[in-house]
Amino acid sequence: MTDTALLDRDEVIAEALASGRSTRAITKELRVTTAELDAALERLFPIDTQARVRMIKSDLAQINRLTEIFFLKAVAGDVQAGTLTVKIWERKHELLGLDAVQRVDLQIINPPQEVPRHEKIRQVIERLTGRELQQPNDGNGRLDDDSAVDALSPPNHTVELSP
Repeated sequence: MTDTALLDRDEVIAEALASGRSTRAITKELRVTTAELDAALERLFPIDTQARVRMIKSDLAQINRLTEIFFLKAVAGDVQAGTLTVKIWERKHELLGLDAVQRVDLQIINPPQEVPRHEKIRQVIERLTGRELQQPNDGNGRLDDDSAVDALSPPNHTVELSP
């Protein structure tokens, strides 16, 4: 197929799409494969960064023109024109990404697990006394009777005195 015939077919496809026909109906009517239709659509409507920027600029030009018209009417007192002007501004900001919701990511970082204070005290006492305490306590319980005193007192050593 020549380049001219290909361009003509692409224009027919564009007209068919613009008239509201489905891609399935177009493939049947024009006797083209889905791959050929996809290739024509890619040539007609390329979607890349440059095409997106071009479309945004084109839309912005049209939006600016509409804004001028309806803004003047709104200033003159037309309430509906004022409402439409605000909607046009919203669309413009949406196109430019100016309406982006500010997002805050909250990160909860758990502090490193520290040894509880009562455990540190217990470890110091064990180091000083040289023995392990019988009843480790989580700091919330009670030591019965004289066990607290026993836990804190030094071990019994027999001392021999020489005469």
